[in-house]
Amino acid sequence: MIYCLSLGSNIAPQEHIGRALAQLCQQFHAAIVYPVLRTSPCAIESERSFLNTIAVIDSDWTPEQLKQWLNQLEEAHGRNRADPERSHKDRTLDIDILTTQKQLSWLKASEFTEPYVQASIHALQTPSPQSVIVQVGDSSLGDSSLGKCSLGNRPATIYTNHSSGHIFVVEDTLDGLLQCFKTTLNRQQRLA
Repeated sequence: MIYCLSLGSNIAPQEHIGRALAQLCQQFHAAIVYPVLRTSPCAIESERSFLNTIAVIDSDWTPEQLKQWLNQLEEAHGRNRADPERSHKDRTLDIDILTTQKQLSWLKASEFTEPYVQASIHALQTPSPQSVIVQVGDSSLGDSSLGKCSLGNRPATIYTNHSSGHIFVVEDTLDGLLQCFKTTLNRQQRLA
């Protein structure tokens, strides 16, 4: 199943978005990541701006299994999921499943009305002044021999090499990334 995820943070956002992307890639081997953008808070009262992005992953997990893992990831980053007011408060990490698809279709993304999702989609065609450079990875994730990798203002595919612990970031056009993503997934399926 192909999942399109939205990621957002407005408490130490560069740290939490970068670590979360690295953790997604460690779990699912590869992800297409839209440009990371600084956005205004949406549906909450806050002085803090958000960093938002969209990540596309492939997994054989059910949506329920993925949501449970994403909730655990949010909690590991310090979010209190038991707080009934959590959707109205600043957050270290918020990850939502936007779409579940058998075949990746970019048309589905246009159905979302949230301004931060639309800004991420728009940034695919036009570089945005709100783009933010984010470091992906940290030494606690086992990639210390490579160091941190940076995401820029273009879409990127992030790969994790589990034998070495290295994280690789490749920036390209969306079509180029989709081809790389499919090639990686096909190779992994042959090895499984």
